Amino acid sequence: MDHKTTIPFGSQTIETLEDILPENGTLKILFIGRTPSLKSVRVGHYFQGSRGSYFWKVLKETGILKVPQDEFPDDSLLANGYGITHISKIPCEYQNFTAAEAFIGYGSLMEKIDRYRPELIVFTYKNALDRILTAIKHKIPTEYGFNPDCDPLFHSAVFVFPMPGTPCTRAQSAIAMNDLLNFLKITPPKG
Repeated sequence: MDHKTTIPFGSQTIETLEDILPENGTLKILFIGRTPSLKSVRVGHYFQGSRGSYFWKVLKETGILKVPQDEFPDDSLLANGYGITHISKIPCEYQNFTAAEAFIGYGSLMEKIDRYRPELIVFTYKNALDRILTAIKHKIPTEYGFNPDCDPLFHSAVFVFPMPGTPCTRAQSAIAMNDLLNFLKITPPKG
């Protein structure tokens, strides 16, 4: 199964990734990406680049996400009580995510948050959260890990995932992930 879908875009239809959200109920975690990458759309699964592979690897190794062998991690999200969406559904590469897309996607994102009332919102990239805050004119400093000053805006605990290739240091990443495991009441793996 893949998660490809099409959406109208001007006078055209473009291929993108569908949200993975339950028909009803609440979520433990709502993962929020910026925009689908072109590679992810081709494959039909979320986070298929090198950073995305790292994201899934960490979630599996820490026990945050339980995934049956030979299954794409995004296929296991709902079974774990999680969902995933993008701020913008227009596929593009990393550098092309704009503040305008963040502003446009904010309303739709808040509708999803209000509907599913996630315990925790995980932004997969810090600049996704930063761009939304800029777009809605909030000057809240953000960091990798938990961002309690953002919680009232999103009606949930807000966490920024420490992705590789970002300004997040190894020490910051270790602290952030340990805090996340404590929040989720998961015993950190040994080693």
